[in-house]
Amino acid sequence: MDGDLDIDFLHEIASRMSLAPPLHEVLREVMRFAAAVVQCDSCFVYVLEKDELVLRASKNPHPEIIDRLKLKIGEGITGWVAEHREPVAVALNAMKDPRFKFFNDLPEDHFESFLSVPIMCRGRLVGVINLQNRKPHNYNKREITLISTVGALAGAEIEMARLQDEERRRIGREVHDSLGQELTAAKLYLKRIPEHSFADAQWSGFVKEAVGAVDRALQQVRSLSYLLHPPFAEDMGLLTAVRYYIEGVTQRTGIQVKATLPKELQRLPFEMEAAIFRVVQESLTNIYRHSTSKAAEIELERKDGTVRVKIRDYGEKSTAEKAGAERVGVERAGVGISGMRERVHGLGGVFKMYDARPGMVVEVELPIAPAATKSA
Repeated sequence: MDGDLDIDFLHEIASRMSLAPPLHEVLREVMRFAAAVVQCDSCFVYVLEKDELVLRASKNPHPEIIDRLKLKIGEGITGWVAEHREPVAVALNAMKDPRFKFFNDLPEDHFESFLSVPIMCRGRLVGVINLQNRKPHNYNKREITLISTVGALAGAEIEMARLQDEERRRIGREVHDSLGQELTAAKLYLKRIPEHSFADAQWSGFVKEAVGAVDRALQQVRSLSYLLHPPFAEDMGLLTAVRYYIEGVTQRTGIQVKATLPKELQRLPFEMEAAIFRVVQESLTNIYRHSTSKAAEIELERKDGTVRVKIRDYGEKSTAEKAGAERVGVERAGVGISGMRERVHGLGGVFKMYDARPGMVVEVELPIAPAATKSA
């Protein structure tokens, strides 16, 4: 690849990442581009979360270690790169490098050569990209520079995804705390007005209606705040998170959700669990916001190397049509339905949404990597 091709290559990276795809898609692109620059047997992408490096993407081997493998800053070659924020290239005998540290069941221990590059954004560490080869490989200056550039571009995108998530959290808190408190105060003031304090009984009726309106608005604020940023902890596991979320939705919105879930579900890669959870979240949010339905159904199953989830409501036909029109607007904004679709397609899955007469149905099917299936 000569200089002109290098420029085209970097332009393609910048163009793709300027589309602001979800984080898992960014990491997938990072792996693809890195492997295109250096013919490698493996590519790992670690993301800095608090004070640990967490493996969030992997191109061979062992997908089951994704989201489970965590390193401290300064630990091993990867941790050294994170601590010093400069690349390390080991052409052969990587295990004999003084910075090397053996980790139990870590695939990089079986590779002869090793290239590790920091992912940076505005001078801050975001993560680390590792390329590994089973045979000796002399990483040249061009390869190191291009991988470093990929890391810089990916760093900005990862930070953008994080900022979006933080903004979502902030809005959820603001809606719940600030607006919720104001509505609560308004309700208290209205309830202090004696029922028969007006000569004209009609005014007492207006006060009662205002109290009811504030009550409904307060309930909507609490519901939308919960729907906007529901709790999803990596340590919970998908089934626990979905059950907990459904219970919260029912309590806060009154929508009765019938869930058909397996008794047990072996852990999936984090990005897959997160995608399924977000599909459930977005679908129930749409039902609450756009449908007259007070009932919903969720089915989740793992079968024949795939995970399938189906969400249905029973809204009226006219409401479903209205929701569809409003959802088009949501899609143009790059969130909602389009966000679900991007997440699913980014994982190689199938996304469907159709009219069930009555109501709407969202169906998602995601493939589980063969290696993950075998190890499960």
